[in-house]
Amino acid sequence: MRKSLTVFVCSTYTDLAEEREFVLQAIRKLQHQHDSMEFFGALSDLPIETCLEEVRRSDVMVVIVGHRYGSLVPGMNVSFSEAEYNEGYRLGKPCLVYLRDENIPILPKFIEREAEKITLLDRFKSILRTRHTIATFKNSHDLSVSVAADLSRTAQALEEAVKAEEAEKEEPSTSLFEEINEIIKNALGNGVEKSSVISTVRQAIATLLRTEGIRKPLVFISHSHNDKKIVSAVVSGLKNKGIDIWIDEHDIRFGDSIFKAISKGMDSADYLAFFMSKSSLSSKWSSSELDAMMSRRLSKRGGAVILPILLEDVEVPALLRDVMYLDLRDGDVAEAVDKLSTAIKHHNLNKKNKE
Repeated sequence: MRKSLTVFVCSTYTDLAEEREFVLQAIRKLQHQHDSMEFFGALSDLPIETCLEEVRRSDVMVVIVGHRYGSLVPGMNVSFSEAEYNEGYRLGKPCLVYLRDENIPILPKFIEREAEKITLLDRFKSILRTRHTIATFKNSHDLSVSVAADLSRTAQALEEAVKAEEAEKEEPSTSLFEEINEIIKNALGNGVEKSSVISTVRQAIATLLRTEGIRKPLVFISHSHNDKKIVSAVVSGLKNKGIDIWIDEHDIRFGDSIFKAISKGMDSADYLAFFMSKSSLSSKWSSSELDAMMSRRLSKRGGAVILPILLEDVEVPALLRDVMYLDLRDGDVAEAVDKLSTAIKHHNLNKKNKE
């Protein structure tokens, strides 16, 4: 079984005390039901480094924002809540974000009055809306129901990923020597130095091949075959822009183990383009591909950058709410291809700067 899911609740305190308690109760109930949920919530009198360390230990962040900005961290022009969020976002933690409904009246004491903090609060909310698909809440009960549902989906997604990994292990496999020999042959065939091949594994080799300029960025296409027409159009556009594609209909051959072929594709992929539709979200294969990649991300095993693409009106999976999606509901393939290729170039540049 996978390790317990650790949830960090990030919010202000004086104005959201009741909401926090309802959320923590919901998390406790999930712990009782699933025997796999834990939570950490920072206390207002803790040093900022202690709060950030709890963020680092967490798997998922629940970010709740009302109408107050909160206390500023000494020596920093941000609140404790925003500092915690910034650290979680920097580390790539999945963030489930909830904002209080602006149309619901609340007591004046729970509304920010300092001009400087009002500006900071508006900026913080703007950042959250830009980076995430946010949810709004009207009251404590409304919030706790949403959080419980989203965390349940998150836990279920991870459980499905574990099942998929276990099923993959049961597939007949070649010997360790044969697997290593195959990887070495592929790398040497692309001109990588022997010393580099020996010191790396499949994902590291894939990264090395890209940074050496031996191969182009590889995009793994996760989709439902019911959406084949528009997906094929996007794939064709990306190929025309010089982007390599992994797609099942071309890269899984007759007689191949599907589990092994998909696993190898994801190991080599730099990006996972997940086409969201009613069909894909209900598909066993598409969902397992997304769950597997998100599991790698949560378990800190690395994994491809996820590029969600919305094809029709569906509920965005909880685990993808911290990722900006590309809206392709209007069917404008040319614009979508331009935006995807631009995003890929942007991520490639950031990777090179880090490497």
